[in-house]
Amino acid sequence: MRPYILLISLALSSCAASQCPQLYMNRTRGSAPCYFTDEYGHAVFGNARYEDARQFIGDRAAVRLNGKWGFIDPSGATAVPLQYDWCGSFGEYGFDKSVAMVKNEVDKFKVPILSDCPTALIDRKGNRVTPFYGFIFPVRDKVAFVNDGRTDFADTRLQNLGFADGKWGCVDPKGRLVVPCVYELAYLLIATPGFTIVRRDGKWGMLNDRGRPIVPCVYDAVYYKEGHTVIDTQADTSEAGKSVAAPNGGFREKLLYMQKEGETEIFTEKGRRVRGQ
Repeated sequence: MRPYILLISLALSSCAASQCPQLYMNRTRGSAPCYFTDEYGHAVFGNARYEDARQFIGDRAAVRLNGKWGFIDPSGATAVPLQYDWCGSFGEYGFDKSVAMVKNEVDKFKVPILSDCPTALIDRKGNRVTPFYGFIFPVRDKVAFVNDGRTDFADTRLQNLGFADGKWGCVDPKGRLVVPCVYELAYLLIATPGFTIVRRDGKWGMLNDRGRPIVPCVYDAVYYKEGHTVIDTQADTSEAGKSVAAPNGGFREKLLYMQKEGETEIFTEKGRRVRGQ
């Protein structure tokens, strides 16, 4: 290899390793308040201005112009067309740094991440790695819940359940569908340690942190308590306000009490059956 070719190759590899050039988003007042500078504070991209923007994550930065979001690369060129009503940064909300969340028809009265509207994940070239779902939750444990419906994702009466006109499934942090959308209800809005209670065809069960069933959906009701967290499927879904009946000795924390045909079965948070309770 000729010496000057070797030097160029080394420079390029060094630049890639350090993700150079170092660029920073700056914000000022005005109709187009965002611009980018180098590490010395000098404006770059011909002093281009954006209505909104975010910092570079690797070789992509989200920008908004004329009301639409997309991504630019470190040269200032458009890497993903500005065609979305909102987008997150690559690697945001627990997803892999190879994907970013994008949305259309965002409800202006909601925080964008909580807006129920056409939502997808894209790769760094702008290709969709998921279809447009009606909702994509941030990654929880090792998966993100998605819904294949379009509307009514928040029931204001309840703070625990994810309601929707579609069904819930799971994608992994790279957007690959790992659980089909088959669950009509899921406890998504409260923290539970490594499991999610779900309902399928009117019956309750339990998924682990990867979305795999560890207790089948065959139960009429479930009760769980851990600190301030309380799940009572009867109380949460019944208009009459019924509660799950406590077994003799009452409920113990960090155990799941699942009722079927008047009988109660008890499980650990990992889905193991508890005997002799």
